[in-house]
Amino acid sequence: MAGDEEAVELVGGSEAAADDEGVMSASLYDRFDQWRSHRYILPRHYKLQTEEDTRKYSLWSVNFMITCSAINTKMLNPNFAIMCNPYSGNPASFESTSPFGFNSATYFIPMCTLIGVAIASIFIGTMSDRLGRKSLMLVLGWISAVGSIVKYFTRHTFWGFCISNFIFGFFLGNLPIGMAYVGDIEQNQKKKEQLLGMVVGCFVLGSSGGGIIAVLMADVGLFAPLWVGAGLMVIANILSHKYMIEPAKNVVEKPIDIDIEDKFTLNEDDEDVKRPEVIDQKTLWNIVGGALLDNIGSTGLFPLCLSPLALETYYAQFEMKGEEPVMSILAYQWLSVCVALLVIPSTQMTPWFFERLGVAGVCVFGNSCTAIVTSVLLLIATAFPATNLSFGFFVFSMYSGFPFTVFSQLTTGPMLDAIAPADKIGFVQGLNNASMNFGMALAPWVFGLLADATSTTAAIITGICFSVAAALANAPLMRHPLMGKQSPKPPAQKRIFKGEDEEIVQKMLSGSYVDPELTLEIAKHRAMNGMPTVVPRVRPYGEEKETLGKLAKDASATFEFRRELADRILAGLASGKDDPENLEFSKEELVQFLNTVSRGDNQDQELIHQATTDLGVWMGDYLEDNGYSPHTASVLMKQMFMTAFPRLTDDGPELTEENLEEYLIRNRRVMNSYAEHKKKTSLLGIFAQNAGGYHGHGWW
Repeated sequence: MAGDEEAVELVGGSEAAADDEGVMSASLYDRFDQWRSHRYILPRHYKLQTEEDTRKYSLWSVNFMITCSAINTKMLNPNFAIMCNPYSGNPASFESTSPFGFNSATYFIPMCTLIGVAIASIFIGTMSDRLGRKSLMLVLGWISAVGSIVKYFTRHTFWGFCISNFIFGFFLGNLPIGMAYVGDIEQNQKKKEQLLGMVVGCFVLGSSGGGIIAVLMADVGLFAPLWVGAGLMVIANILSHKYMIEPAKNVVEKPIDIDIEDKFTLNEDDEDVKRPEVIDQKTLWNIVGGALLDNIGSTGLFPLCLSPLALETYYAQFEMKGEEPVMSILAYQWLSVCVALLVIPSTQMTPWFFERLGVAGVCVFGNSCTAIVTSVLLLIATAFPATNLSFGFFVFSMYSGFPFTVFSQLTTGPMLDAIAPADKIGFVQGLNNASMNFGMALAPWVFGLLADATSTTAAIITGICFSVAAALANAPLMRHPLMGKQSPKPPAQKRIFKGEDEEIVQKMLSGSYVDPELTLEIAKHRAMNGMPTVVPRVRPYGEEKETLGKLAKDASATFEFRRELADRILAGLASGKDDPENLEFSKEELVQFLNTVSRGDNQDQELIHQATTDLGVWMGDYLEDNGYSPHTASVLMKQMFMTAFPRLTDDGPELTEENLEEYLIRNRRVMNSYAEHKKKTSLLGIFAQNAGGYHGHGWW
């Protein structure tokens, strides 16, 4: 505390001020020396805000923790069917699963874990809003590591194992913390959607990874993977403790990538998140309800289409007949764990779909794909004989369609984040995780009971109906301004950026006359900051036909300014030749500026071409409307045009330090001829009007 008090004194005393003569007192320099000699620690949240690598490592540690947690959640899923079958021949199988049958018992074990996760998710998000993300993440992580070990020692009885799964399931629900963490540190909408998709992707990959570990360790034991899960949680905790940084409270994080799309955005802040002050309850429960229906419906696809549908169709019926099955148990296990890896292409495709359909549209699309893919798999398995060919089509359909079905699960997080106030991000993501886990927990078990009581086909058809219901429930969200399809942004050359005078730039964009001095200032500002120059709209000739007089009147100021600008630059270059120390203009910088403004790399070349074409159409319409008959005198028009616009460079439009001076001289010659001609014609017009003759808009 003494150090803190001293630090406060160093900057707060009256001696840290200028003396009456405006010169810093000597004691201030002494205090600076004292300050430099004291050790200070920069709060880590400032590094999170300002250092890209620090932010990256922090996110990686969060994603790794979520991945390991998902691994522990789904670690033994491929082994449940063996555990619950006392006739499997495996000594580690449960002797009894009473009162459940095989299907319902197989899904009851993961249900216990997921029910714990779902209940905890209701509270964990809110707790992280109040207590902080990192501390709660670490508490959950360490208890989960211990839980994996405890579950191993309860493996001897079905109900003992189920109870331990339920209890420690409460500590595996860190997904809402990770999603809330992304909401804390990223404000750019597109990047936030990508990062949230990555978090969910890590969760799904972890779910798949846990199954892969179980399959690879099949010879070691059904429950042995739990030790691997415990070890991974220990590593994840250590990395999170070292690299995860708690975001500062009440500090607005802004995007730190320095590029045109992030550094300079529209005045409407269309890329930065504007958080509401209160939650829209109707929209909230619409999203949560749709997510619940989605996860219930997804059960019809996975796992029901694998177990029991594929297991019965391509394995069990052959085993009962004593024939060689089309699908082995090992193949079934690999199919069940590797299908989740298809979330990788899903996360890569979602940004493209978000731009074209909107987040809610992608959600509805994903729900529809789930219903379609499930129907196709059910048709293949029930309408065609169980052969290697039909099994190949079954696997192909599942693996090719599954990435599109995941879209709906990747959209819930971004939709909830869009309606969450800053202090409720964890709360809404907790509801998201709760609905997801309640659906994944209850639906497989209930559908397992339904399959045991009726048939596998009836259970899967029920799942298809839920997917259709999810699509219908999410459809109204497509009209929400934050979730529907966003209007495409105009090109950067057609936008108004922060820091610019909106009224002036809007006039430029509309094609109206703007004082050339202001036009130059805006062009300089954009070029200095790497922004593309404004490309004004070329108004059709028909719009301007009645206002050509105004356009001609404004020409004088433009011509004279252009000539004076060339004079200023040429004078600066000339003075630099005689006295290099007083060079006003750097040729290198000037060439770079002019090339950037005209056709730089940051320019939309297609837009430039379109503007040039529109101008050509305008000129043609003008000539035709003013008696020149360009269709019969095109050669003459070209000759007149070349005379009016002589060549400014001899070796193409690109400017170099060698041709810069010649370009400026020729440009000045053209502007001077126009300016002088305008003066003469204006003067003649005045005389004519005074004489009672011409009463038009002048001789222009």
